[in-house]
Amino acid sequence: MNKKIMMVDDEENILAGYQRNLRTNFDVLVNSKPGDALNVLGQNPDIAVIVSDYKMPVMNGIQFLSAAREVNPGSLRIMLTGYADMQATIDAVNEGNIFRFLTKPCPNEKLLKAINDAVKQYDLVNAEKELLNKTLKGSIKVLVDILSAVNPVAFSRAMILCELSMKLGKRLKIESMWEIEIAALLSQTGCVTIPSEILEKKYHDKPLTVKENEIFYKHPFYGMTLINNIPRLNNVAQAIAQQFECYDLNRDGRKKTLQLSARILKVANDYETYIESGKTSQQALFQMHKDNEWYDPEILAALDAELAGIERNYILRLLSIKEVNEGMLLGEDIVDKNGMILLTKGSKVSGVIKIKLMNLIELKRVYEPFKMLVPVDNIV
Repeated sequence: MNKKIMMVDDEENILAGYQRNLRTNFDVLVNSKPGDALNVLGQNPDIAVIVSDYKMPVMNGIQFLSAAREVNPGSLRIMLTGYADMQATIDAVNEGNIFRFLTKPCPNEKLLKAINDAVKQYDLVNAEKELLNKTLKGSIKVLVDILSAVNPVAFSRAMILCELSMKLGKRLKIESMWEIEIAALLSQTGCVTIPSEILEKKYHDKPLTVKENEIFYKHPFYGMTLINNIPRLNNVAQAIAQQFECYDLNRDGRKKTLQLSARILKVANDYETYIESGKTSQQALFQMHKDNEWYDPEILAALDAELAGIERNYILRLLSIKEVNEGMLLGEDIVDKNGMILLTKGSKVSGVIKIKLMNLIELKRVYEPFKMLVPVDNIV
């Protein structure tokens, strides 16, 4: 099957010539409008090469190829221009990450060679990516399989943590979900060094001796040491090492020093430990909110929302009236001291409702904070 390429030029007759001369070697897409071409690129991630003219109205070739790089970073980009000054060349290379820069008129043989060279580079890069991905997935599978065979207790724990961590990540609309999934799957890898009876006692809230406790809390370090041997998993290895660390030990930039996956694992780990010790979900949440300085507040709120079955566009927060904004939803019925429902759960906060809440607080008929459903997009 011929590789797919895109030719962009504001002159229709030139595009027609490209189609005639190149269609036997490639699947050729042509477009005379850069804006439309970007839309086509978004719908065709398998386009291997993009060839663009430099001088075009509305958007020149450098601007187009720079935008094309954002839409489809895997494609190779070639610039064709009759205005071959040095500055245009420098701009094209720096801003558009251009593979080749050709001057017009460009002989068909030269253009064909440049496109073929770009296709070869495209195939090489993608082959390396595929090899890396297969190597990475294979390495992870081997480690997980070893864990399941050597220490079934730790393997079961990893699967539970992975399921909950993925739910929290999706609720928070985190982009790098693969890191969260891998960190959770491999979080217990270091447990291959721990006798299973220690894990049984730890996960079921049975007392450990000082020595047993010391052995257990070394497993994140051993896990990190193992994972550091796999290319591209440095962040995952660090998250595994940090999985028991509290979010706000020193109240000074802790969020910046702890990996996001580690903060999620801390919440998931502690919650599952409470559940496996016999506590109910509500009891576990109550205890975690008592120790809320240990957790990233957004992740703890995501756990609240997940357990409450709240739709994923929202997250449950406890807010003072000053923090309540229009567009939020009431996360509970607002009830006065006599049990009368004043506002119902799910009501959208408007300016009038916020004023009413403020007045009710002034009259001491209700008290802060309030449970509010906050749109995820509004969380910073």
